[in-house]
This record gives sequence, structure tokens and C-alpha cells, in this order.
Amino acid sequence: MSWDWRMFVLPGSAWLVLPLVTVLGAVLAGRDPSARGPVLRWWAAIAAAVLLVAASKIAFYGWGTGVRAWDLTCFSGHTVLGLVFWPVALALLVPPRYRGWRVSMAAAGWVFAGLIGASRVMLRAHPLSEVLAGALLGVIAGGYGLHVLRRHRWPRAWGTGVVAVCLLVTLWLDPRSMHLPDSERWFAQIGATLAGNEKPVSRRAFKDVKSAPSRGAPKVPP
Repeated sequence: MSWDWRMFVLPGSAWLVLPLVTVLGAVLAGRDPSARGPVLRWWAAIAAAVLLVAASKIAFYGWGTGVRAWDLTCFSGHTVLGLVFWPVALALLVPPRYRGWRVSMAAAGWVFAGLIGASRVMLRAHPLSEVLAGALLGVIAGGYGLHVLRRHRWPRAWGTGVVAVCLLVTLWLDPRSMHLPDSERWFAQIGATLAGNEKPVSRRAFKDVKSAPSRGAPKVPP
């Protein structure tokens, strides 16, 4: 495809997704008291997923954890956040009584989140193994969100406007103009500090570890 894969960086960024999750959930809970419990459970699922992503990154940068044979060091955070948010965000634009349309909107959200995950591979930000690991975690948390919020929808004009504007901005904004804070550097610094290392573990060092060549036994002279 000829599009710029960088256009999918912002839709999966914590700097966009987490504020949207907070604002949309708070407005829904404020306007519909029956939605307070489901929103809190959705938030809890997202918090658990985000903590697992952060823990996996900190553990790698600090102690070099991972599965070298799979080139797997952590969960892809963009993939996780895309999957926990966009299927729910799009599905809740449709009233629950229109089940077919709601399923279609959720499916569109899954596809959009899948493109966010694919962009991490295409941009070489993560290997396929880490995107798949993030997809597994994100599908679990996102599916749970769809389940607990299945009887609710965003406030009609307000929610629709926020989601639509965010989609348009993220898809039409010039990717070259985006300068997001580097959260990966923060995880690296935290991991190295907690492990007591001068520098964080690098992916190159993780992949290039080789066993020392064994020395042959000395030959016995005839």
C-alpha cells in the first residue's frame, strides 16, 4: 500500500488513547449512573493491560528478559492501546438495540486497531512476535470492554463528535509534524535504574548474544 504507516502512530499512542478513555468514560458515567460500574471495569482492564506493557518493557531494559528465539522482549504498547480503545469507541457510537450495526462498528474498530499493530512492524518499531503478544493482550482487554459496556452508548452528539474528530485528525494529520514524548526512553531509564545498571539493555545486545566457542581438547602427542 502507498500510505504512510506513520499515520497510525498517534491513534495507538498513550498520549491520545488514555485521555480519550478517561474523558469518554467519565462523561458516560456522569450522564448515565447505570454505566458507572461498567466504565470502572473497563478502566480496570485497560489499567491492567497498560501495567503489563510497562512491566514487560521495564523488565527487558533492566534485566534483559524475553524469549530470544522468538525475538520477543515486551508487549507492543501501541497494539494493546489500539485494541482496547477503538473497537469500544466505535461500537458505542451505535445504540445497543441496533446489534448488527454495533457489531459492524466494532469490527471496523478491530480492523483499524489491526492496522495500528501492522504499522509497528512496517515501521520496524517492533518485531512481529511483540505485535502478536500485544494483540493477544489487547483483544482480551478490548473484548472485555465491549462485553461490560454492551448495554451502553456514548452521549449522542458529544461522544460522536469526539470520536469522529479524533479519527479525522489522526488520519489526516501530517505524520512528519507529530513530535510525541518518547515514553520508550523513560521505560529504559526506569529499567536500568531499578536493575542498578549504567545503561539499559539494548535490543541489539539481546539479539547478538552468542555462546562462547568451545575449545577443543588438547591433542595427545603420539
